Amino acid sequence: MPVKLALAALIALTGSALAAEPYPDHPITLIVPYAAGGSSDVLARLIGERMSKSLGQQVVIDNRVGAGSRLGIEVAAKSAADGYTLLLADMPHTIIPAIQNGVHYDPVRDFAPIGLIGTASMVFFVNPAVKAQTIPDFVALAKAEAGKMTVGSGGIGSATHLTAELFQARAAIKLVHVPFRGAGPAMNDLVAGHVQSGFTTLATASSVLDRVRALAVASNTRLTTLPSIPTFRESGIDLVVEHWWGVLAPAGLPPKIAARLIGELKAILASGEFATRLEPLGVTVSHASPEQFRGLIESDTARWADIVKSVGISVP
Repeated sequence: MPVKLALAALIALTGSALAAEPYPDHPITLIVPYAAGGSSDVLARLIGERMSKSLGQQVVIDNRVGAGSRLGIEVAAKSAADGYTLLLADMPHTIIPAIQNGVHYDPVRDFAPIGLIGTASMVFFVNPAVKAQTIPDFVALAKAEAGKMTVGSGGIGSATHLTAELFQARAAIKLVHVPFRGAGPAMNDLVAGHVQSGFTTLATASSVLDRVRALAVASNTRLTTLPSIPTFRESGIDLVVEHWWGVLAPAGLPPKIAARLIGELKAILASGEFATRLEPLGVTVSHASPEQFRGLIESDTARWADIVKSVGISVP
């Protein structure tokens, strides 16, 4: 009997030790569904560097490129919910299910929100040759020259494309869409006058700001970096579109691990030093709760599905 009791006690102690095994005890993978060098990659490395120090384990950046970020997202969705695989998600996370066939992830149900990193408002730019100084001017011009004014984007189904479609719907105008392979090339052709208008973030347009004209920002308030440029709402059009970036984990993450990761990310975002690092990217640090982040994903998924359906956009 004593032997059995001793064995039972040993098993209980072993089980308790395993249950109390600290997290993390080996490196964490942070999947970035884009190539190295882009804004998502830069943010992931800034977050990863700081999390590595605070968690005591290396955070490895894994650039999984393909299908407009879909490949990396699906890899993350299918990963074990153990806290060792995370995803650096951005707004296209909510767009892809609406424009691509055979998507194997649900943007809401398949993920647990860790935290929203930050946002960057979309800005509407025109080539200086366009005879419009304000949004009302541009809308009037677009209506007078129906089907002739052009709008560039970073590609069919991109955030810049869908923002332009939403603008057209809200303003009751029709522009000729000219897709490019990325928002950068679209802005270069806007500067050259090959297209007349386009949406992008301030970060993307930062190198050409002196060669384009900003007419409005799609945010709730004016940008501190462009204080003289009104919002769309100030210009008479209800248009608010902010590109966002955040950290997600596969759904089913254990509560204790989720709480640890949420706390670590929250501490990073509260750092003034981190906010300073984001300023050159035109990104404003977010202090939204994980629940608010989930709400943003839900609302964006519904909004983009509606606009894609109304316009009839699809990508193989």
